[in-house]
Amino acid sequence: MVKTRRITFSILFLCGILLVGTVSAQASLVPNVPRTDEHLGFSPSNLYVATLEAGHWTVIVSSDSFWGLEVKITVSWDSSSSNAIAVSGNGTGNYPRVDFTLSSNATVYILVSENSVYGDTSGMYDIGVYDDAHLPSPLIPDDPFDWMILIMVIVVLSVVFIGVACARRATPVKKEVFASITVEAPLSVVPQEQQEKVLAPGRQTTTVRLPLKCPSCGADVSPENVDWVGPLEAKCAYCGATMRATFEE
Repeated sequence: MVKTRRITFSILFLCGILLVGTVSAQASLVPNVPRTDEHLGFSPSNLYVATLEAGHWTVIVSSDSFWGLEVKITVSWDSSSSNAIAVSGNGTGNYPRVDFTLSSNATVYILVSENSVYGDTSGMYDIGVYDDAHLPSPLIPDDPFDWMILIMVIVVLSVVFIGVACARRATPVKKEVFASITVEAPLSVVPQEQQEKVLAPGRQTTTVRLPLKCPSCGADVSPENVDWVGPLEAKCAYCGATMRATFEE
């Protein structure tokens, strides 16, 4: 009989410890300072308490996609979550963000609960409650794995961009080809430094090319009406515009 009583008291004592641990299992959240490496899985929910000033606040739970964690956030006036201020979503699924407004300074309770269809997701997450001035940017990842992916994407895009730029520089630019005619240019219009290169011994003319049509007026150019006016420069017989001659390659 005495032994039975001792066993009964021991069981009641252990249950009391577990009950106290369950009731008091709430962690404090400091405004604008996230708690990292929190875990959801051994228990279906985690409870947090935060003392906040009046204003607009946002609770964000961030978890790496590796875990596949699905959560719902409930902000309440009491630890039992019976008097809710805001709920991040209805039904099952992942609702990792909720915002609410306080008209005065207050202490609120934030419940993060597992919210998948079968109640079987678990994993690590970070949680924070932020005012508008400290709200994290959605474009900046918090998880190191996401940072690694972002850096890899930037590196790959940089390599591709540099490769395309180098390929464009290496590709020779095709010169625009204009229709031209060959004419004989006198020695007087050939620059002195080029005469030895282009004039054959004993000759007083060299073959050059002029546009088939005047670039200014579009008139046809013929060898008979070429009027040389300067070094490798001829005047259009119709509009008087100057045309540039080039040596025959």
